[in-house]
Amino acid sequence: MALLLGCHRNAAPNSNEGAPANWEQSLKDGVVGDWEIEPTREVLHFSADGTLVMDSPREHHNCKYDFPDYQHIRLDCLVPGTSSRPTTWRVSLSGDTLKISDNVETGTYKRK
Repeated sequence: MALLLGCHRNAAPNSNEGAPANWEQSLKDGVVGDWEIEPTREVLHFSADGTLVMDSPREHHNCKYDFPDYQHIRLDCLVPGTSSRPTTWRVSLSGDTLKISDNVETGTYKRK
């Protein structure tokens, strides 16, 4: 969660060159469910309706998500007392492994 909440990456290229024809639906279907980083017990719960709940022993956030292209995920996590500030991250999904990253670090989540 610190990765997702502590860093902000606001611009992402909107390129789908080389993407499979069904990339958007594949990503949407593929992320639905619960993902966890061990041993911190940080959990991401993606719903099919485009909402995301980020949960950890210290934090809880409700967000909206979408995919601007096949290599990025955009998260809009409204923190109480602040205005909307969507952030864009690199994303890759392979089987039961979801990676979300910026230019410095990568969070690797496993399907629960």
